[in-house]
Amino acid sequence: MECWAHSLGNCGGGRSREHYISDGIFDGATVTAFGLPWCKDEPVTIGLASATSKILCKRHNEALSSFDAEAAKLSRFISSNIVHEPLAHTDITLQGPLIEKWALKTFLNLGFIGALDRGVSRLTPPSNLVKSLFASDKLRNGLGLYFITGGVSNDGFKVGLAWNAIVNRKTGRPDGMTFTFNGLRLAVTAISLRAEAQIRGLGRLKGFDYSAAKVLYHPPNIIMASETAGNKRINLEW
Repeated sequence: MECWAHSLGNCGGGRSREHYISDGIFDGATVTAFGLPWCKDEPVTIGLASATSKILCKRHNEALSSFDAEAAKLSRFISSNIVHEPLAHTDITLQGPLIEKWALKTFLNLGFIGALDRGVSRLTPPSNLVKSLFASDKLRNGLGLYFITGGVSNDGFKVGLAWNAIVNRKTGRPDGMTFTFNGLRLAVTAISLRAEAQIRGLGRLKGFDYSAAKVLYHPPNIIMASETAGNKRINLEW
């Protein structure tokens, strides 16, 4: 399988076994996969150590490492404060564009191996989207990260990632994906149009009602408030 960023024209170092769900973010936890050849009919939970595929060359894989590092900070903040320090009031400040590009990279990884949804074929990343991901500039308006309101509880809390494709009803192709990141519900889109209505239009999906949720593009902060636990505040600098 070739490097999905080959359109940049500067591949190097040979193909690497990229974790399509970055394993360093979740400290060796699990991921729920749905759509791969061996889990077409129902979701399967696998260890992140085995979630690899030769989808990026070494040069391009290493070029995206800063995105993984920022997402790892978010993952550890949520898991440590929900599970280990639920009563503490605490906050963290992260770089929104890096979290956003990690989410977009993960979407492209999953799309390239055909794992976004069992009804969606493999996605070849458009060259302009690949260029935007690797560029130092911010992504175009509408394209990128959304926060979806909903509760995160330490009851049955699980570290990891699960996702659902946002499929364009006209084209049948994925415009993005919603995903739960250590219980936090987010979405990432790959089109330069505001997608709040499209995300709410998913309706009730796998036990969650998107139509009743607030969908926020580039939120300045995410506050996990509770009457029985300490407030956790995630500040995102854009």
